[in-house]
Amino acid sequence: MTFDIGDITDSTAWTSPDATSFTPPSLQTNAYGPFADGLPAFDVTHDETSLIYATNHGFTRTVLGVEVRKDGDIAVPMGYTNLYTLEKRAVVAAGGVVMRIWPAAYPSPANQAWRLILPQTAEQKFRNLDAAPGIEAGLHDAVNLSARMDSPVLLARQVDERYWH
Repeated sequence: MTFDIGDITDSTAWTSPDATSFTPPSLQTNAYGPFADGLPAFDVTHDETSLIYATNHGFTRTVLGVEVRKDGDIAVPMGYTNLYTLEKRAVVAAGGVVMRIWPAAYPSPANQAWRLILPQTAEQKFRNLDAAPGIEAGLHDAVNLSARMDSPVLLARQVDERYWH
């Protein structure tokens, strides 16, 4: 089954037949404990929409479900940074091939920021870039960026941001 990006809505859930052969890249993390264990941030094997947490220094692994954790439960070092709570919405493989789309599951304002995340390489730190708002526009950005950079891209909707010190 294929899809047209123009037909995607916040309730769209889709998995590529090629998703089983997708190997998620490593994404720099500074998390510890349960936030450093589990599925990689780029993992496409889980069915439920899930969260990842990010700072300017790295990302957690996939935190299954969309229950936002209390500050005391978040195992990410504090220190002169912001903590971003991100709802995983899509993963695109290198070359612009969509692997997985998850439906919106976390309530947040319509004008919430969207993020394009690229894994680090030997030459470059990870990238955490702005995406056009909305699943359709954000996925279009992710596909184009993935094809242009020949890199996997994770599309996430930012559901929270706070000073983390």
